[in-house]
Amino acid sequence: MQRSQIKLGLFVKALVATVALAALAGVAGAQLAPSVPLSTVLLYSALGGAALFAVAIVAVLAKLTWGQFILRKGGTDPQWFWFSAEPPGLVEMREKIAAQAHPPKT
Repeated sequence: MQRSQIKLGLFVKALVATVALAALAGVAGAQLAPSVPLSTVLLYSALGGAALFAVAIVAVLAKLTWGQFILRKGGTDPQWFWFSAEPPGLVEMREKIAAQAHPPKT
């Protein structure tokens, strides 16, 4: 499978899950408000589901963009960004790898 097909597949799965949850919420909402027509409740739940889906997409894009920014600015790991120093032992590990890659000439 190509990478674009995988991304499209994940997007479709998320969309189908959102539609299913919105329909479930609409049916539950119709039971809670029997005087409101079912079409109105389903419309409101569809609009709420669409809004929730849009917010989720924006949040994912913002998180990925932030992580890429941290890595471009020299961060080791986006999750480690909140700490004031490198993870324990990382500096020694980098020095060891550099020494192995460039052994001293004798």
